[in-house]
Amino acid sequence: MRWIKSIGNRLRSVFYRNAAERELDQELKFHVERQISANLAAGMSAEEARRAALLEFGGVEQCKEECREARGIERFESLLADLRYGFRTLRKSPGFTFLSVMTLALGIGANTAIFSMVNALLLHPYNFRSLDTLVRVWEDRGIDEGFDARYITPGDAEDLRLTEGFFESMTTYGFQSFGMGTEGDVQPVLGCKVSVNFFDVLGVGPAAGRLFAPGEEHPGSDQVAIVSHGLWQRRFGGDAQLLGKSLSLNGRAYTIVGIMPKDFDYPVPAELWVPLALTPAEKADRSQLSLSALARLKAGVSVSQAAAALVNFSGRLEQEYPKTNAGRKTTVLQLRKELYMFTLPLFSLLQVAASFVLLLASANLANLVFARMIGRQREIAMRAALGASRGRLAQLFLSETMLFSILAGILAMAISFGSVRALRTSIPVGWTKWVPGWDGIRVDGNVLAFTVLVAAAVGIFLGWVTMLHTSRVEPNKTLKETGAGMVTPAKRRVRSALVVAQVIFALVLLVCAGLTIQGFVRLASVYQGFEPASVLRVEISLPEKAYADKVKIQNFYQQLLRGAAAMPGVQVASLVTNPPASNVDNQTTYFTIEGQAAVEANEVPSADLQIASPGFFDALKISFLAGREFSDADGPDSARVVLISSGMANRFWPRGDAPGHRIRLGAQDSQEAWLTIVGIVGDVRQNWWNPLTRPVIYEPFAQSPQRSMTVLLRTSSEPTSYVPGLREVSRPIDAGVTLRGINTLEEEIADSIAIVRIMGILMGIFGMVALALSSIGVYGVLSESVAQRTHEIGIRLALGANPRDLMNLVLGQALKLTGIGLAIALPISMAIARAMASLIFGVVSMDFAILGAFTTLLLLVALLAGYLPARRAMRVDPMISLRYE
Repeated sequence: MRWIKSIGNRLRSVFYRNAAERELDQELKFHVERQISANLAAGMSAEEARRAALLEFGGVEQCKEECREARGIERFESLLADLRYGFRTLRKSPGFTFLSVMTLALGIGANTAIFSMVNALLLHPYNFRSLDTLVRVWEDRGIDEGFDARYITPGDAEDLRLTEGFFESMTTYGFQSFGMGTEGDVQPVLGCKVSVNFFDVLGVGPAAGRLFAPGEEHPGSDQVAIVSHGLWQRRFGGDAQLLGKSLSLNGRAYTIVGIMPKDFDYPVPAELWVPLALTPAEKADRSQLSLSALARLKAGVSVSQAAAALVNFSGRLEQEYPKTNAGRKTTVLQLRKELYMFTLPLFSLLQVAASFVLLLASANLANLVFARMIGRQREIAMRAALGASRGRLAQLFLSETMLFSILAGILAMAISFGSVRALRTSIPVGWTKWVPGWDGIRVDGNVLAFTVLVAAAVGIFLGWVTMLHTSRVEPNKTLKETGAGMVTPAKRRVRSALVVAQVIFALVLLVCAGLTIQGFVRLASVYQGFEPASVLRVEISLPEKAYADKVKIQNFYQQLLRGAAAMPGVQVASLVTNPPASNVDNQTTYFTIEGQAAVEANEVPSADLQIASPGFFDALKISFLAGREFSDADGPDSARVVLISSGMANRFWPRGDAPGHRIRLGAQDSQEAWLTIVGIVGDVRQNWWNPLTRPVIYEPFAQSPQRSMTVLLRTSSEPTSYVPGLREVSRPIDAGVTLRGINTLEEEIADSIAIVRIMGILMGIFGMVALALSSIGVYGVLSESVAQRTHEIGIRLALGANPRDLMNLVLGQALKLTGIGLAIALPISMAIARAMASLIFGVVSMDFAILGAFTTLLLLVALLAGYLPARRAMRVDPMISLRYE
């Protein structure tokens, strides 16, 4: 326990120094007086006794110093003294302090804001127990066809669940749209059918009530439901007596047995869960990839080990069930990485850009610190002459740089709360509801720790480079000089190198910003071809029980379209399964071209599948390139027909003769009917992350009716004003059917590409900050250079130099530094632009015009930044400059 007492004494000496000093004085006085008394008793006079006592002690002050050293706090005391000195120094230079703190706060704040998004969306998207052991499992043909194509067949999922070795537990689930009725009012809600162990696998429990019981996964016993906290509050008013009450889902009565915690919404954006009750035939099915699967790895099993085991599992199924499983591969991926294909490129790019801003701010601040150290060379030389070691000087500089980095960190933290809130509210709910972790974007402990670490790292870095910059001060030579301080050629090269670095960062950031903004504008213009401001979109999902056969489905929608088309002001009324910019990928299907030789199972071509009614292409102004459109004659009893996209026609019929050919949907051994291609339509970009030329097959609605469709109305006036009329049309047909997802196509598109818009804005802000900081850097170095060369300039003028030559001299230095930076930055910018083009789903593309424009802009800014120092050099009075110290 001695060390605890020692620490306590040291802390007391630091924080109660005056009391400790008083006690030391009293103790030393006691010992001196006791020795004086002893000397008096030995027969000495009073004066001799005191003198002898002091000589024996060797000096009271010296003894005090030895006692203070014994406490072991002299280094801490010197650090406190340096901090106090640094604070006084910064207070004496408010302009420098303000500029330094704001520059650094800008860099740290940008990183803090972006890291809050990275932390929530990439590192901790879900608040589940042992998140890294949760994995998504799905089957494909050896390639990942996107987030919305990650499914597994029920039969294969059951085999995998029973396989021993790598999974502790496994569950399956699937989204389900419900028409939820309470007290006669029917509202749409997105739910999920889940295995009864779904919540156990995730490791979450209900906030109230219970989870599903094993017997409730059988058909007929599955009419129980669990609701989300948000649905409980919004739809049921937080009713404390909700458990045990009944509600209607798609016409069936369900009993509410549980309410989930506030922060649970998996899979997003589900708000209601019911048991996944499959019949024996459905459980054994191996042909339809219809379920999503989630598993928890056993302790000690890594994702790579599980992936290796799944290779053997897929091979075994392929041998046992070659008809359905040939070429099919089972894939595993950590749950927190399931949306990396969307979020990782975007937010990694933003984090790198924010890091560039911080590096640029640090370089700018280093130049400011170096310029300030020129005026402190005599002070540094004096300290060195009086015996200050390099370590002691390093502590002094580190204390000063840490002070304004701490101040900048505190300011960045204060600003980050507002900036993070602005980021969260800047993206529409229509997009964020599909992104797990978005509600978790906040300034939490991880973000604050990141801010503190960044601020400390910057402070230490600046202190270190300051120490290196001043390490070779010669006290003898410096103290003899009469000027404020001189800059050696080596130090001038360091400062010039920092300016070159700032130019490099500035061009890279500006190019990234320009390409991102250009991509957003191009993306927005693609959708503008639909004239979306005049289109109303309404989602409808017919109850499964009431609309079990295709005839009823077709009759409902045909009556709805006739009634909607008869409304005054409606120009076109149509249906489609998945309208553009829905943030949901299209359904995909394999297909076979008549007359082509059979291929391997994993080489069967696939395409997106859309079901559309006549008028869909007119409603969205999609061009016809060949053949004809769907018509009312394309009914269930007529020949089966399809339309295909231009990209599909060019890929599979490059000679332009696609109309008249026949295709069949499904695998090569499918028994589906042959479909005749009757027309080719223009390519449509489904979502911003989808390629424009993805093959698309369009089937007529009358030949393939679906319960869930989206109604599109092109109107002559404000589209939302037609919603009451559409409800009046729908109610007589079936009062139990609800209209949901009501919005204009223009607003839907704006919501869909909002993340690209925000990314462009952030990149634009980063680029403008980089431009401003690089301009300040060029100006600072040239201003200092002119100040240092005032004497030389005076001599040149006195000897008859032309002031314009001096102007060219200074501007030439500005162009030299900028030119070196641009020469290095151009290939870096081109490489980053190509990487962006490949990562961000084709939104960004390389554009040499943007590269040239920003290169020219930086040259012009450099000339402007150099003009003021150059003009000052032209106005130097030779008589004054020759006396310049």
